[in-house]
Amino acid sequence: MIPVIIPFFGSEDQLNKCKQHLSDQTVTVDIFVRDNNTDNRYFTAALNEGIANYLDSDCKYMIVLNQDMYLKPNAVEEMIKFMDNHPECGIAMPLQLSCNNPEIVICAGGTQAFPHGIHLHGNLSDFAEDKMIHWANGACMILRKEMIRQIGLMDENFVLIGSDSDYSFTARSRGWQIWAIASARGTHEHGVTSTTTDPAIEAIKIHDMYYFGMKWLNGNLYRDLADNGHMQTPQDVEEIMNTFKKVLPQ
Repeated sequence: MIPVIIPFFGSEDQLNKCKQHLSDQTVTVDIFVRDNNTDNRYFTAALNEGIANYLDSDCKYMIVLNQDMYLKPNAVEEMIKFMDNHPECGIAMPLQLSCNNPEIVICAGGTQAFPHGIHLHGNLSDFAEDKMIHWANGACMILRKEMIRQIGLMDENFVLIGSDSDYSFTARSRGWQIWAIASARGTHEHGVTSTTTDPAIEAIKIHDMYYFGMKWLNGNLYRDLADNGHMQTPQDVEEIMNTFKKVLPQ
């Protein structure tokens, strides 16, 4: 049994289609749906609720899945086999195929994460081999529970976007690898938050990317949180780092 965690919002048709594809899997899954329609915790918090629900269960892996991602019947089995054979992998993802043309891959891993996520994409024939990637797209990720216990839950400062790249970078900083699995596939039909023009949703996305920049790009979080942080400008940090480099053993 492998848990599958789905944050549900908006389209019940998408959720039902997603669950139908899970029922067709060649291995048994246990589905956890976090319904955000009446009590909206948003994306990352909903995922964390599901992950926390299974931390004490008898499973090695968990899958987080968007309601608009429809997995091929052998996808979960292929992801499990890959993780079993790659104990150094903390997070892996299937190939995401276009809903209009299954011979086109729209995401085979993340490249640029800021200010907008950019994905490896192209003809399916170009992605015949498993590939180590910089970060995995959150539409579908399989997570190793051992890794979760080490690095913790996702950072809920990322409300709608950015938590997938942040989690991947955090895992890699602790020595875990991130992979795209060529034999695991699913069709991704973009959902509510990716197509909306709602100003409130767009404002949340902007906040998410602002926090990403604060956290990863310029050290501002240290300056905000540390006792002496406000005294260390990026230029000060660069000067100190250059001093360290000069005395590092060759």
